[in-house]
Amino acid sequence: MRIKVRVADPAGNITIFVTTPVAREKYPSISRQILARKELKGEQVGFIERKDQGGFRMEMMGGEFCGNASRSFAYLLCLLSGQERQELEVEVSGAQAPLKAVADRLEGTSQVDMPLPKEMKLLETGSGETWHMVIFDGICHVIVPGEPRDGKFVEEVLERAKEVCPCGAWGIMFLDGNKMVPAVYVESTDSLVWESSCGSGSMAAAVYLSREEKEGICTYTLLQPGGEIRAAVYKKEGEIFRCTMGGPVRMSQELEIELGDEEVDII
Repeated sequence: MRIKVRVADPAGNITIFVTTPVAREKYPSISRQILARKELKGEQVGFIERKDQGGFRMEMMGGEFCGNASRSFAYLLCLLSGQERQELEVEVSGAQAPLKAVADRLEGTSQVDMPLPKEMKLLETGSGETWHMVIFDGICHVIVPGEPRDGKFVEEVLERAKEVCPCGAWGIMFLDGNKMVPAVYVESTDSLVWESSCGSGSMAAAVYLSREEKEGICTYTLLQPGGEIRAAVYKKEGEIFRCTMGGPVRMSQELEIELGDEEVDII
């Protein structure tokens, strides 16, 4: 079975958008096939759905929220509209309401207003270490200062995060100054990926870094293996009222790929 896809590159966090309509219950199995295609270099998969009332929405492979995929989706919609720059709203999985976005094809960038964090709490692991965890709808991120640690540490933190925050997707952001290395696990596809960049993780890091600030716009440029992401936290009287995240995006032409027939139901 052949399906059509586009490859988005938001600061190296390669996202494969499936543009052929397929049955939603097949998303996990299709995603596993796509992620296994080494030539695509995909780190995650999103599905473009046509809404009954017209327009499009984007559903991630595990129903999670993804900031980089959201802003890449905005860039794709701008591309399809033929406009060079567009202010728009995007409807994506894991977000309770459409998100405002600005896509600029001349600059090759896209920025999205992020869902506000639900809370930030402390996560204590079995070894007695304590880390900050930033919780969003659809995903939560644990902030670990310092350089990346080994797989055993990642597994331990993920297991504890799953117990405390049962949301379907979890990230560990290793934050060393302005350098960040993300690891993200998605339950429905049972996939742990050391990502080239992470949009929602960047937002979580910005929330963490701004935790002592009371007023103003706190902006951070986070250097990740695949490139830079800019995240800003807007605060008044110690409360967060707006979050934005953006950076470079590249988008491929539409491609056709072959998948196993037993895995795909075209609708």
